[in-house]
Amino acid sequence: MNLYQLAGGSVALRRMTETFLAKAQADPLLSEMFGGKDDHAEHIAGYFIMNFGGPDDYLRERGDLRFLLRRHVGLHITEGQRARWLELMTESARETGMPEAFIAVFVQYLQGTSHTTVQVSNLSPDQARTMLGA
Repeated sequence: MNLYQLAGGSVALRRMTETFLAKAQADPLLSEMFGGKDDHAEHIAGYFIMNFGGPDDYLRERGDLRFLLRRHVGLHITEGQRARWLELMTESARETGMPEAFIAVFVQYLQGTSHTTVQVSNLSPDQARTMLGA
């Protein structure tokens, strides 16, 4: 069983990211970053679905990890925002009934990817091009 199946598939992952987005849009630390991005839950879910062993629609429609990271260049995400993002994402997983076995792996996954995203978000455009390509 892969992580996608353990989570309950696309519907469960979308429900989790929709819950997360509502929390992030109302959160004082994250609202500026997520405000007005009502389609963002679908993008986040698509990325998780692809990475966790589900359909690769995200890859075909948007791109690979480099695409995702390029979207964060210049956002200047702080450690506090990263920690709050992780907290709300974990909270959303629990609230939407994700199995604890999924949450344990999911949180570890989020730790690594969130640190990378913070680093990339603070690169200059030239540094990002060097690291990620055009």
